[in-house]
Amino acid sequence: MITPAALEDLRRRNPVPEVAGKWVSLRRGTKTGRMVGPCPLHSKDPHAKDSTSFECWSDGWVCAHCCKGGDVIRLVEEYEHKSFREAVEWLGGPREVDDAEEARRAAERAEKQAQQEVAQAGFRNRERDRLYGWWQEARPVAGSPAEQYLLRRGCRVPPGARLRFRPDHPYMVHEGRDERGRDVWRAIHRGPAMIAAITAPTGHFLGLHITWLDLDQPKGKAVITHPETGEVLQAKKMRGSKQGGQIELLRCASPTCLIIGEGIETVLSIYAAMVRKGRPLDGIAFWAAGDLGNLAGKAAAGCRVRHPIAKDAAGRTLLVPGAEPDLASKAVTIPNSVFDLRLLGDGDSDPFTTRLAMQRAEARHACAGRRILTAWPEPGRDFNSMLQGGECAA
Repeated sequence: MITPAALEDLRRRNPVPEVAGKWVSLRRGTKTGRMVGPCPLHSKDPHAKDSTSFECWSDGWVCAHCCKGGDVIRLVEEYEHKSFREAVEWLGGPREVDDAEEARRAAERAEKQAQQEVAQAGFRNRERDRLYGWWQEARPVAGSPAEQYLLRRGCRVPPGARLRFRPDHPYMVHEGRDERGRDVWRAIHRGPAMIAAITAPTGHFLGLHITWLDLDQPKGKAVITHPETGEVLQAKKMRGSKQGGQIELLRCASPTCLIIGEGIETVLSIYAAMVRKGRPLDGIAFWAAGDLGNLAGKAAAGCRVRHPIAKDAAGRTLLVPGAEPDLASKAVTIPNSVFDLRLLGDGDSDPFTTRLAMQRAEARHACAGRRILTAWPEPGRDFNSMLQGGECAA
């Protein structure tokens, strides 16, 4: 039998980035101590410069596409198709560690973890203060390029929406660490941006959702490329904390009906369609969750479903998160006053995984006396394209 101390020693001798780096090209991620890149299990191109699905750190890894993760032993099991014992031997085999040495290492780990928690808490507080300062300095959205961007897409800005505009907002990328171990960030783009406040159920400020704008582009969003890699980056970012928060677009103190989707434009498309049709809005709130993970939360442990089409790099069917929610995971909180919940599906994402996520959201947010309905756009489209085509029913 392999002792826990021997397994811990094996993991320490085999950092995940070092092992995964044998199979794929990794680069520093935006989080301290994290590496990102193509997934050894499913990515077709092990050297793809624009892949970020796989994320790893010294003693763990996760793939957003495969929906798998674990320690270095699990990674070898998956990649090399080995049993647990075979994976341990592949990594060099166990070495016995005496009790005194293990106690010393355990105390060292505990001290290091405590220091990291203090440092992370300080970073979160400084980041939140910085973001709140940006929010306070930002201009009203009315009459700004941010409003023009939304109007171009057929959307309207509801009164009191938690949206503002910054004329010169930096787009930061992580450059690694300096000689003192501090994270180094660099602004690779500056320009106008629509910013949205992410708030907690209590109303406290948590972070920002940022969309960089370029009204000369067909869809009004900036095209941002990394100056070294040439990678086209997402024109949207969220900073601060998002899990458990919401972006309030039409605010209501105690809503009886809540219409909520992932993106700001998706939700505002439904709002615009309802306004056009003269639908009453009393008692209705409109929120954006920011992403599907915050809308639906995580799947329960072990709840995985075979994808009907998607395969990994070895040609095996991918297992994706199922419909059973992990109620302990963080996600947006639906007010108790809501008895009519309308969830907006995203037509741009993979249909199979998105439908499972929306089923998970329905199960997560269900309660006695609450009606839940998930609305879907036409196949291959989203609610905004339907709105602009005059087809968005509300």
